[in-house]
Amino acid sequence: MVLKSRLRFKLKPGESELAKKVRHRYSQKRRPKWFFRFGLSLLLITGFTVIGLVFFNPWVWKLDLRSELEKSKIATTLYDRNGEPIAGLFPTTRLWVPLRDIPEDLQKAVIITEDKRFYQHKGIDFRGILRAVYQDILAGRKVQGGSTITQQLVKNLFLSHEKRIIRKIFEMAYAIRIEQQYSKEQILEFYLNSIYFGHGAWGAQSAAEVYFGKPLRELTVSECALLTGLIKSPEYYSPFRNAERALERRNLVLNLMGNEGYLKREAVERLSQEPVNVLEQPGSTYVGAYFVDYVLSKLKQRTNFNEEYLRGAGLSIYTTMDRRVQSAAEEAIKSLPVSMTDQWGVVQPQGAIVVLKPTTGEILALVGGRRFSQAQVNRAFEIYRQPGSAIKPFLFAAALETGYRPETKMIDQPLEIMVNGRPWRPQNYDNRYRGEITLQTALEESVNTVAVQLVRELGPGNVYALAQRMGLENLVAEGEKNDLGPAPLALGGLTKGLSLLELTGAYTPFANQGIRSRPFGIFRVYDRAGKLIYQERISQETVISRETAFDLTSMMEGVILRGTGIRANIGIKAAGKTGTTNRNTNGWFIGYTPEYLAGVWIGNDRSDQPLSVKGIPLGSGAAASIWGGLLRGISADTAGVQPDWPWR
Repeated sequence: MVLKSRLRFKLKPGESELAKKVRHRYSQKRRPKWFFRFGLSLLLITGFTVIGLVFFNPWVWKLDLRSELEKSKIATTLYDRNGEPIAGLFPTTRLWVPLRDIPEDLQKAVIITEDKRFYQHKGIDFRGILRAVYQDILAGRKVQGGSTITQQLVKNLFLSHEKRIIRKIFEMAYAIRIEQQYSKEQILEFYLNSIYFGHGAWGAQSAAEVYFGKPLRELTVSECALLTGLIKSPEYYSPFRNAERALERRNLVLNLMGNEGYLKREAVERLSQEPVNVLEQPGSTYVGAYFVDYVLSKLKQRTNFNEEYLRGAGLSIYTTMDRRVQSAAEEAIKSLPVSMTDQWGVVQPQGAIVVLKPTTGEILALVGGRRFSQAQVNRAFEIYRQPGSAIKPFLFAAALETGYRPETKMIDQPLEIMVNGRPWRPQNYDNRYRGEITLQTALEESVNTVAVQLVRELGPGNVYALAQRMGLENLVAEGEKNDLGPAPLALGGLTKGLSLLELTGAYTPFANQGIRSRPFGIFRVYDRAGKLIYQERISQETVISRETAFDLTSMMEGVILRGTGIRANIGIKAAGKTGTTNRNTNGWFIGYTPEYLAGVWIGNDRSDQPLSVKGIPLGSGAAASIWGGLLRGISADTAGVQPDWPWR
């Protein structure tokens, strides 16, 4: 009967209605069992694979995570001229702070907010994952994460932020391995020094400087809560972008700290009433960011080291930077008025400052813009602009070298000169003519017609040669457009232009008895073993006579006391020269005291855009004012005193 039944069941032609029903019921019973077994097998295989990759991952277990993690800690360190550290050059620049120096308030806030069971789990918090999944299901969207601090550390240092399953698996495997090799305190230290807080701030120390402009150790409880709140989404909760969101997030962190018993409820209520007190705009991560950028650039140029090696080789780089002068220069540039924000969000106009020790060429300070950003050019040495009348001291030096005197008289009068077959009529900046005047007056009042006559009388080649010898190395001698003419050498309309560092360095002979001191910013570089691998030395050359340097200094004192640079007069003995280019696109002031030589440039990043703020033109007067403010700050001990020049 069974056999007949089976045979009859297989028969399809002419089968009965009952047979069809039996066939349908049989197939309905078999299919679910088959699918269930296949699905269960697939799930088990996937589960065991995941467990294997997490707990027995051959790639992770072969990797020496200790040495890999230490790479993020053993960074190249830059030091100032006094041997104090400026910055640690991690792959993303930050200052490393030992856990003992990180406020306990910040440590507790981060643990309570990001990983409450940090001290209980072994790298993966399965309870936290289930809780996060439950909360997500209740909310119908992702509202809570299940990653531990160790997993976040792994993601920041080793993996991408892509939301892929394989990445998550490796993240968990790394986390378990790290927990086996490091203590909880070490992991927390790595985490707090590597997490991103927004606005270019990597690590807690950088965040304290960017948001509050003060050292990490000085943060209050509410400030620690604000930084902790940023970790989830630095840009979204940025107090610079949305103060209300930042306040709500900070108060959430404070409430969590209260719920866990770290803060009393009265303290939570009191702190929650405090406003979000941050800087008006993001601060620099540390003093000297532009200086560090310059040092890295020069080392890459002059050695075979690439940036990855320079940042992560654990080098010790001793620089010429004077932290006090650098800080004053960064403050001085902030006094430049704001005109607008360009299409890339960069405030205009921009500015740059260089401060040298004229007797040696050591760069004491270098600022390449209002606020450091690796995405922006370093305007102190990477851009070339027309110097305008700031080039005239080189022309007047050539005249004094050939027998002219400060009291030599010339005629300020209208001129017409043929240049390339076309008439050229140079104009004075004030559109007036003074008649017979001395060279002293011509330099003080930046008279163009006298400067043009001097180039013609001395010969462009002679002026060019002296200017180049004094440090203007980017002058162009060949080609259809060159600098062998009165317009470039008398008025500063150069073919390529000059950088601020180049022009400031070329003034060292005036401030140093005729001796040119080549600017340099690095004393020595040592590798991790303490071996000297790079060194820069003082490089000097006599390029003009002592008498010419004395006379030019006296003439440029008059520029500050009576002439175009009067806004640089701050009551101390100083000499300098202004420079403004056609259409008012660049403003310069290069000046020096017995102790410091400083150059200031201001201009828009678009070189053809005139300088103005609310319709009011800016120029060399604004640059002279910034110079005066800077020198007033760094020469506070000698302000109001009239010392003799060192060489007199």
